[in-house]
Amino acid sequence: MQQWQSLTRRSVLAILVLLAWALPGLVSASAQCQDDHIVLNSATTSVRDLGSCIWYLEDPDHSLGFNDVVEEADHSFTRHNGGVLNFGYTESAYWARFDLRVGAGAALSDWILELALPLVDEVVLYVVQDGELLEQRRAGYEGDWSSRDLAVPNPTFRLSLETGAPVRIYLRITNTNTFRLPITLWHPDSYIEKVSVDEVVRGILLGSILAIFAYNLFVAVSVRERSNIYYVLYLISAVVFIATEQVHGTQLFDDRPAFLNKEYLHFQILTTWFWGLLMARSLLETRQRAPDLDQVIRLCLYSVVLTFVLSLFLPYHVAMEWIVLGSIVLSALMILVSYLSWRYYNPAARSYFFAWTLALVGFGIYALTVMGYLPVNMFTSYSPQFGLTGQIILFSFALADRIKQVQGEALRWLTCAATSRCSTTPSRGFSRCPWTGVLSPQTRPWRS
Repeated sequence: MQQWQSLTRRSVLAILVLLAWALPGLVSASAQCQDDHIVLNSATTSVRDLGSCIWYLEDPDHSLGFNDVVEEADHSFTRHNGGVLNFGYTESAYWARFDLRVGAGAALSDWILELALPLVDEVVLYVVQDGELLEQRRAGYEGDWSSRDLAVPNPTFRLSLETGAPVRIYLRITNTNTFRLPITLWHPDSYIEKVSVDEVVRGILLGSILAIFAYNLFVAVSVRERSNIYYVLYLISAVVFIATEQVHGTQLFDDRPAFLNKEYLHFQILTTWFWGLLMARSLLETRQRAPDLDQVIRLCLYSVVLTFVLSLFLPYHVAMEWIVLGSIVLSALMILVSYLSWRYYNPAARSYFFAWTLALVGFGIYALTVMGYLPVNMFTSYSPQFGLTGQIILFSFALADRIKQVQGEALRWLTCAATSRCSTTPSRGFSRCPWTGVLSPQTRPWRS
């Protein structure tokens, strides 16, 4: 069983890294940017990379209107080259434009424009042909689901294009969260396939987490071990964060529940970190066995609490940017702390080390995808969720190893006591079995 768990951990990590490079895109992106136009023909099922065909314009004070942008006399657009448009955290509004043309051989002139950014504040679509505004539509986070072209988390727009007639698309986007623009054009049939796959993947990931939560809730109630209780609270915070970040399932409610509103997203992240650090302190036994490492975890806890208080007064985008950077630092520290724990005194920390490593690999793959170094496909798009799910599964292994370790120590002590060969050391308050050399875990502190 132990060998199988070890093999599973190593295999999962290796597969995640290899699939990011080897897994082909699930949809075709055969259409290329030709003469500054995206040409849609009969072979096109989707366009997931607009390449150098997309142009953008920053509007720092939100003062530009559609007429100002169309004239382009005083406000010129900048061509984007490769990767997903990514502006980080900013208070500026952005305009994006690109030109479409349906080829003569295309069998269908209806397309779907998707912005894979469910938390976007607002996106306004303008369709221009021969200098004339044909239609204007909007979608966004606060908008009514019934007013959307499609009732899905990502803002989507149906486009009816005439064969051979070039069309210019303008998008005005405002967002207080991370500002990236993964814009995709879909053939309707391909989009249905894509949504079907997305729903299956999301269902599997979220269902796995909920199943692990139900099991560990039972274990926490039965065992009443602190690390298990902290783990259950960590899972609750993680599920709330995922549901908020993915805007998934909110169609079921007439009004979005307050605890799933994105304005509390940074507090959800901090709450998840708080329970995760308490779980780490309990699981790794740093308080009893590694005072130096315990100081590191306590410092991380104090920083999380302080950031939570400061976030009550800081602007949302400033708090989010700080929390994202802090999360990267905390993840690196957890990897280091768990490795040292595993290496020097606690074999149960092995799974914990691989759990944090897996999560960091998932977020790293997604970062490389956003920057354009990896192809956009189902795996790279969901790599953070895959990494988080793998982390949660390995956390369960770590807790299981911890329970097994405690049971083994208890069995050795019972055996030692039964032989009446244990001696008590008054100054330390523990017993030593002379023929096994067993020591209580609390008496073997590790220091750097």
